[in-house]
Amino acid sequence: MNDPHRLDPSGRPPAPVSRPRGGGTALRALLWVVLIVSASINIVLNTFGSESATVPGTAAGIVAVVCIAGLITHHFLRRRS
Repeated sequence: MNDPHRLDPSGRPPAPVSRPRGGGTALRALLWVVLIVSASINIVLNTFGSESATVPGTAAGIVAVVCIAGLITHHFLRRRS
């Protein structure tokens, strides 16, 4: 059983504690901006657009879903490290 209060007889310092990595804020900010823009385009084109605007509106919706998945993945990867 591991005892966190036990002294190491070898005299070596303990292993460094893993801390969250810095950085990634630019990626996260970019994902948020792309998400907001693509969701706005999706809403406008699917609400006020004609039938020819269905494909671009759907493409913007797919980009928004990909950004959401990227933000969730980024959150969990930063949380584990």
